[in-house]
Amino acid sequence: MDDSRDDLETVASVNYGHFTAIAVYPEGVRGLTLHLERLDRDARIVFGHGLDGDMVRKRVHQAIQGHELPVNVRVTAFARNASSRNLVSLEPPDIVITVRPMHHRPSTPPRVRSSVFSRYLPEVKHVGTFSLFHEIRQAQQAGYDDVLFVEADGRISEGSVWNVGFYDGSKVIWPDAPALPGIEMTLLRAGLRTVGVADERRAIFLSDIGSFRSAFRSNAIAGPTLIGAIDDVTYEPDPELADLLEQARQAVPLEPLLP
Repeated sequence: MDDSRDDLETVASVNYGHFTAIAVYPEGVRGLTLHLERLDRDARIVFGHGLDGDMVRKRVHQAIQGHELPVNVRVTAFARNASSRNLVSLEPPDIVITVRPMHHRPSTPPRVRSSVFSRYLPEVKHVGTFSLFHEIRQAQQAGYDDVLFVEADGRISEGSVWNVGFYDGSKVIWPDAPALPGIEMTLLRAGLRTVGVADERRAIFLSDIGSFRSAFRSNAIAGPTLIGAIDDVTYEPDPELADLLEQARQAVPLEPLLP
């Protein structure tokens, strides 16, 4: 019996679980501890059981053997006995690991469209992504590259698969609204403080976006990427911000996959 195939079929058919996406480089992983903490925290919310970080480390290390680094590793947690008839007495979760090549950053700053939308249980990186991807599709059909989510009251929350940040020329501002606490965002905040750039969280409304000098998106795989436009608000290229974000990124050391 091919257990890995059975596991993939369970993940696909039940679609109840959570995941994290990890960029693995030859030298290690940025934010590995945070990824492992996320998997354990989300597993307790979704399944009522935690996930052992040492097991995840070893399984990821096994999965990347034979692959040319860097790679994009997705670790998906699922319970084998989960079904619509049983979502209470769940077994401790196991994981499925997929390994893919890293995609290059876009050559031009993406243009994003705002949309009133809230992810269910936004603090968990869960596998319920249909509505999220449909929002991206609708934005792309309208001629944009991606989508930025806004609460019904106009507060900006997050992007499709990324957090959003704004720059006023002296500090970085992150929206204070329900959103996934992204690994890259957390690392950038630490890195910005290391390189002497202030940052803060506060409510940002869609009507505020024209008052900022620049905007960017942050994602653990792609890293920070400057945004070219949100709706009809266009941002000029900002090499100073791009340099600051790269400095912040490099200020956080990589962690070895295995101790």
